[in-house]
Amino acid sequence: MSLWLEHFLTGYFQLCGLVCGWSGSRLGRLLSSTFLVLVLIELVGEMEKYFTEETPDNESVPAYFAKVTMGVNMAYKIIHAWIAFSALFECRRFRYLLEELPPVKATPFIYRHLILEFILFACNAFLVLSEYTIRGIYLENLRYAYSLQAVRARYLQMMVLVDRLDGQLEQLHHRVISASSDYKTLRLDYAHLAKVTRSLSHLFGLSLLLLNVLCLGDWIIVCNVYFMVAYLQVLPATLFLFVQVMFVVCPTLIKIWSICAACHRCVSKSKYLQQQLKDLPGQTPLERSQIEGFALQIIQDPIQIDVCGIYHLNLQTLAGMFFFILEALVIFLQFVSLVRT
Repeated sequence: MSLWLEHFLTGYFQLCGLVCGWSGSRLGRLLSSTFLVLVLIELVGEMEKYFTEETPDNESVPAYFAKVTMGVNMAYKIIHAWIAFSALFECRRFRYLLEELPPVKATPFIYRHLILEFILFACNAFLVLSEYTIRGIYLENLRYAYSLQAVRARYLQMMVLVDRLDGQLEQLHHRVISASSDYKTLRLDYAHLAKVTRSLSHLFGLSLLLLNVLCLGDWIIVCNVYFMVAYLQVLPATLFLFVQVMFVVCPTLIKIWSICAACHRCVSKSKYLQQQLKDLPGQTPLERSQIEGFALQIIQDPIQIDVCGIYHLNLQTLAGMFFFILEALVIFLQFVSLVRT
């Protein structure tokens, strides 16, 4: 990864309030910590305002749907506050993880997600300006857009580290094939990567779990909009409304799919490494014993990124999540048919 891209990602994650500073400079960490504290104060103030003040009445939207939408928006802010709060106390742990996963050559995978991040930022800015032009609401939408962008950037933050882990596994695979190192060194390097993988899971597991739960909240907003347009007829079915709805769900689904695909690729490489070890002949009984021990180590300590020990991040998990969302939508449509009757 080039130096300019590394600095850009560092500044972007710090601006989103996701990290406490990656540099070893005390002044840099102090400024970054101060910024995180300011973000936390602002988010706590918004949460206090939400729970203490009543929801303002809106004649164009039923009170129930307005409360549901505001509740999901507040959930984004609460998760953003929790990520910023944890970043203050996990700064040293995160820097250690970055040191153990040094930057690798930037891949098309990372560039694609950077382009997606730019598109999300542009869409956020466009929607904020559009709401200001139509309804005259600016500051509240800007706060929500900031938390939405920051929370979704958490996926990119983890994907950068997963991509580095993938590069380390690729290098280990080439060393095994070329036999450039002895098997004792290779086993130590693999054990180190497995330990880093567990640290990565512990650091990002809970936040990813909360983000996946938020995906269901996004679908609740979409269902509410569909209900208000098709049955209550309190909202016009315009192209702008359709774009807003798609902006709620599509980016999150794309990011979930991407992180699951990246983790699945790492798991596949570790399994392929095990298969390659089985195909190595081994010149002496000692070498064959070392190869078998290495293959057994991969089986007993696999490279897997889990979410709070509940499930592993892979494409099978993604399929299960989509089926769960589909079942929820079917239940919602049945509920709508009963209400219509």
